[in-house]
Amino acid sequence: MDLAKDRNGKTEAEFLREYDVTKYFRPSVTVDAATVAKTARGYKVLLVKRGGHPYIGSWALPGGFVEQNEPCEAAAARELYEETGVSGVALRQLVAASKPDRDPRWRNITVVFYGLADREIAAVGGDDADKAEWFELACIQKDSVVNVELSRCGQTFGAVLDVKRDAFGRIDLNATKIIERGITAFDHAAILAYLFEELERSNQFKEKKQ
Repeated sequence: MDLAKDRNGKTEAEFLREYDVTKYFRPSVTVDAATVAKTARGYKVLLVKRGGHPYIGSWALPGGFVEQNEPCEAAAARELYEETGVSGVALRQLVAASKPDRDPRWRNITVVFYGLADREIAAVGGDDADKAEWFELACIQKDSVVNVELSRCGQTFGAVLDVKRDAFGRIDLNATKIIERGITAFDHAAILAYLFEELERSNQFKEKKQ
């Protein structure tokens, strides 16, 4: 059987042997893992306090870089365990965030996962996270402005977004602007708003209990 050749007369084996991986720009890939617990008052989300730059001292979703031979799903579960000690939570993909300036270090595209927990799971900061804490999560929208509220120990911390939506009515993470970041790192305030709307829209906690 003849081997198919491209317009340059090369077989696939020849093409791959000569392929130059440095020809195109190569962004990095990270993952973030949002663990959510349902409470009588609403939702709680597990966040970590960053122990290093950038955004040192701010709160973020547990996450980090995908390793060379690792699927994103495995990376999300690994980072969640390394930074909080939490394991055994089934994670599903939520959204990819790819705004070019979302990370001041480099062009980092993140794949966000989330999992539903029946209760608050004991968590402790590990790896490059100083702390791991559960925050009550609420979002209040007025016109295009969304206030993301994170509450813990009687204190409420806010972030403010100017939200744009895509053709499907979801929050467009590329077009949405963070007006006030509050205590959150990167674009995680926008991701938390996206997560909150997804939880409200799909009502997955009821589905989970059936």
